Amino acid sequence: MKRIGLLEILAGCLALLFVWQPLWAQSASNVAQTIIRYDAIHHPVVASGGMAVSQNGLASEVGRQILLDGGNAVDAAVAMGFALAVTLPRAGNLGGSGFLLAHMEDGSAPDDALALDFRSVAPAAARSEDFRDENGELLFDALTFGPRAPGVPGTVAGLEEAWRRHGSLPWEALLAPAIALAENGIEVSSDLAHALSEALGVMAGYPGSLAAYAKPDGSAWAAGETLVQPDLAWSLKQISEHGAGAFYRGAIAGKIVAYMERAGGLISAADLASYQVRQRQAIATDYRGHRVVTMPPSSVGGLALLQMLNVLGHYDMARLPQGSAASLHVLAETMKLANANRREGIGDTDFVEVPVAGILSASLAREMAARISPDRATPVEEISPEDAFSHESRDTTQISVVDGEGNAVSLTYTLGYSFGSGLVVPGTGILLDNQMRNFSIRDPDVHANRMEPGKRVVSTMTPTMVFDGDDRLFLVTGTPGGSRIHNVILQLIVNTVDYGMNIAEATNAPRIYQAWREPELGVERGVGADSLRLLEAMGHEIEIQQTMGSTQSIMLREGLLHGAADPRRPGAAALGID
Repeated sequence: MKRIGLLEILAGCLALLFVWQPLWAQSASNVAQTIIRYDAIHHPVVASGGMAVSQNGLASEVGRQILLDGGNAVDAAVAMGFALAVTLPRAGNLGGSGFLLAHMEDGSAPDDALALDFRSVAPAAARSEDFRDENGELLFDALTFGPRAPGVPGTVAGLEEAWRRHGSLPWEALLAPAIALAENGIEVSSDLAHALSEALGVMAGYPGSLAAYAKPDGSAWAAGETLVQPDLAWSLKQISEHGAGAFYRGAIAGKIVAYMERAGGLISAADLASYQVRQRQAIATDYRGHRVVTMPPSSVGGLALLQMLNVLGHYDMARLPQGSAASLHVLAETMKLANANRREGIGDTDFVEVPVAGILSASLAREMAARISPDRATPVEEISPEDAFSHESRDTTQISVVDGEGNAVSLTYTLGYSFGSGLVVPGTGILLDNQMRNFSIRDPDVHANRMEPGKRVVSTMTPTMVFDGDDRLFLVTGTPGGSRIHNVILQLIVNTVDYGMNIAEATNAPRIYQAWREPELGVERGVGADSLRLLEAMGHEIEIQQTMGSTQSIMLREGLLHGAADPRRPGAAALGID
């Protein structure tokens, strides 16, 4: 038998190709005309007349409708903030606190963004020694749950202050959607049903909490059922009719104080009446021709974010492929160094001096960048906080809004833990936070974040905006995530600025997190196996972790708004106006 050689086989294949080529070419031509292909796998929501993005679709729809009704970005953000107290009770709130960053398209510079600090403060009766037992052991439960855990809330005052500064619609119009949702009820999603069932173990100790979030028989709500919140509707109506005064000096305040006196809580009538929102000077840095603007202390997250960007400015990240071991190594080492620095010397600037200029100095960034080895993970025990003075010269939620005029708001607020302290003040439907836990109790005599009456507790919440080289708005973003917040936002900025991703791609890309004291490099599922092997070879201790953050973002590209709601939390939505 004649053996057929390789060259003959190839020749035969070529002959067949030439025979069938006309039909193949015609088919390919037809395919090109009928099948549309895209470069990107993930696509943002695109709009021209406004965009509202949040962790809950009902709240995003409230924001979108406010914009359609002629409201601006501040109006929409305020209305969404109140709506989330109804639709996302584990994080949306009246009894918590946060930060708001607003840029108004009136010719003002990026650095002139309105930065409102409405963080919770320690009640006058708060003493760190009262949270220790007779043996000096910390009473974590008292710090975390029940009537001694809440700080004096700032959310209602903060939302009203933003509206007074830049709102355009009547105050009552901004409360009306939340009131309707509380009175008429919301359909319990599977995610909300799960969250409530998990929280009932804590809430069971507080009658007001069970009245607000359990069925009359004490059982949990099931997905598809309707949750009506009449007490919360009453509180929202009080705020609608009497403003923030209802919460801090009026009928709501009366119910809070009466319960605190009965239950042994710390918040007094004087604490509520004396609460004040602080306007801060926004902080900013330049990164690859962009201006990144964010919150100053009492946000420690803003300082950490800008410091990390300053360090990354010493690396050509675009030459390190996105998701590669080289790129992730530089990000992880930068996080490690910055997370060490944010642990020390930062507190409420009404009480302590914070070396902001030193923390953000080019000289400190240069020294930090020089400490990063290109091929070795620095052991955490070799890292200590930097002296910034020598350089002087987990449930939170995010709202991002841009209106048709280019006004923008990034608002992050929280109850602390999911459902905060677990305590609903009877008759109000209002969950109170557990921010007392976030003071530095272990080192009460030396830490800038030690507990003191009237002092704001520090936070990693980091509402952020990015502007291009012509001072035009490029990105509005923020995220929940506790200590991971500024690290998540860092990766979103690097993905968009360095790697040119659209906002949906940047949002969906797997994330990492590196702490200071813990050696593990946390990674989300989806990071390439080869990258993980190379990272391990460099000395990184890889740990696959749960999802990180829930960014709600808007990017401006070619005159259009591109919105992306993070898929890591169920029910998030970006809704635009054409």
